[in-house]
Amino acid sequence: MNMQQVREIVETAFKARFGDIEIVSVNIKPGFDHYDDPMLDVKIIYDGTVEQLIGPDILEVRTEIVSKVWWDVEDSPGWPYVHFIAKSDVEGRDPTTV
Repeated sequence: MNMQQVREIVETAFKARFGDIEIVSVNIKPGFDHYDDPMLDVKIIYDGTVEQLIGPDILEVRTEIVSKVWWDVEDSPGWPYVHFIAKSDVEGRDPTTV
C-alpha cells in the first residue's frame, strides 16, 4: 500500500462522517515507533472547529483508518496514528507542512 492509497482511505473515512467539513490537507509521515515498528503519523487538517469533531464519529474515523491500513500486515506501511487539527490551530503556517 502506498501513501496515496492511505490518503484516499483517510479522506473517505473522514468525509463519510464529516461531509460538511472541508479537508485542507492530509499529511502522512512514515516512521518508526519506540519499538522500531513501522508507523504512520497521519495529520488531518480540516477547516472547522474542534467542537464539530466531538462525538463517536471521531472514533469511527480512526477505527476505519486503522482497520483498512493495518488489516493486511504484509502490505501495510505501518500503524496509523491519526491526529485531527483545525486549520485555525496552524496559525498561518502552510497546512501541508504541519
